[in-house]
Amino acid sequence: MSETVALRVRESPIGGSRIAYSYLAVVLGLLVTGVVWTVWSLFTDRVCGPDSDVSCALGWWWLGGYVGYAAGTALTAWVFRLGAEWWLAGFAALLALPAVTMLPPALVAAWCVLIPGIAGAVTWVGEDRPRWRPWLVAGLVALALAASAASILI
Repeated sequence: MSETVALRVRESPIGGSRIAYSYLAVVLGLLVTGVVWTVWSLFTDRVCGPDSDVSCALGWWWLGGYVGYAAGTALTAWVFRLGAEWWLAGFAALLALPAVTMLPPALVAAWCVLIPGIAGAVTWVGEDRPRWRPWLVAGLVALALAASAASILI
C-alpha cells in the first residue's frame, strides 16, 4: 500500500454542481419524507379520534408532510454538505406552498420543480458566502411564512 495516498476532506459543492446536488438531495429527501409521513399517518386515529371530522386528519397529514420534508432534506443537506442555509432556502419555498397553490396548476407544478434550483442558486458559492446571504435566507423564510399565513387566513 502506498504512503502517498492522502484522504481529502469532503468539501461543499459550489457553482453548477450545487444545483445538481440540490435536486439529488431533494429527491432523496422526498423518499425520507414518504417514510416519515407513512409512519406519521398511522397515528391519525389516536390524535384526532375515530369519530373526528376530516379537517383534523388533513391537518395532521399536512403537518406530517412538513415534518417529513424537514427531516428528509435536513438529512440529505448534511450528507451532501449543502449546509443549513440551503435547507432553510428550500424549506422556505415549501412553506410558501399554501400561498402558491392558489395559482394555476401549471405554475404550482413549476414552483415545485424549481424549489431545489432556487435553494441551490441562493447558496451558489457554498461555505464562502457573502455577508448578506443569511439575511436573504431569513427574508425568504419570513416572506414565505407571511404569504402562507395570509393565504390561510384570507
